[in-house]
Amino acid sequence: GLENAIINKYAYAIEYDAIDSKQLKQSLETKVIENLFTAGQINGTSGYEEAACQGLIAGINASLKLEGKEPLILKRNEAYIGVLIDDLVTKGIIDPYRLLTSRAEYRLLLRHDNADIRLRDYGYQVGLVDEERYNKFLNKKMQIEELTEILKNTKLTPKKETNEYLESIGLLDLKDSASLYNLIKRPEVKLENLTKYIYKEYSNEILEQVEINIKYEGYIKKALEEANKMVDLDNKKIPENINYDKIHNLASEAKQKLKQIKPTSIGQALRISGVNPADISLLMIYIKKEYFYEQR
Repeated sequence: GLENAIINKYAYAIEYDAIDSKQLKQSLETKVIENLFTAGQINGTSGYEEAACQGLIAGINASLKLEGKEPLILKRNEAYIGVLIDDLVTKGIIDPYRLLTSRAEYRLLLRHDNADIRLRDYGYQVGLVDEERYNKFLNKKMQIEELTEILKNTKLTPKKETNEYLESIGLLDLKDSASLYNLIKRPEVKLENLTKYIYKEYSNEILEQVEINIKYEGYIKKALEEANKMVDLDNKKIPENINYDKIHNLASEAKQKLKQIKPTSIGQALRISGVNPADISLLMIYIKKEYFYEQR
């Protein structure tokens, strides 16, 4: 239908210059100039949301550095911001970067319903969340834990009245005693239909959070285990003064990439394109030998 259309002018084009994002630390401070923090499209991203989240983190970390505190670095399993920044500083870019959900390997953990659970503690620590809001958050966490325990400890027994009600909400006859917690794991059962067996009232927000945690418990647990493995590697720091030329048998491409990007942790080094697990093993052995034993 547009074979006769004439394009007079393209409506949108990316016409700005950008720095090499691999020259940034994960705090968004540049490696080239100390105390210079950059954020937004100058870092090679495209989109307002990407620019906004970088501005937030750069501003937080600039303030923390003025106070002589450690920077706030969100992990890939904690926030999409963490995915974005890690991609920029570790992988670099050749095209304007947009944060797609497919870029995050822990999407099951990065849900909209648990954003406050993941990030409000950080907001409070850096002074962006006041006492009133933080106390409401602590109360919400307490209610989630409390309701979860109630569901685990409340059991239904096979009685006529109970079975009739359960059948009315789509659940077949209860043949054996079962906790509300285990009943909610069934796809046909909703927590809101079982509130008559709970002696205390909770908000829809609390009910939703608890139900998600229970129904997807197995998947969430597996994702957390995988994330914790990466967190352990991210906690293994690489000394700033390391000389990669001294690591014997390290692949030339890996050596080149490590020198260029200067990863701060084993986890970050593993995510660099061109650095394989064999290179990481050699790197870890070298660090343990040259630095761990020296400290002892």
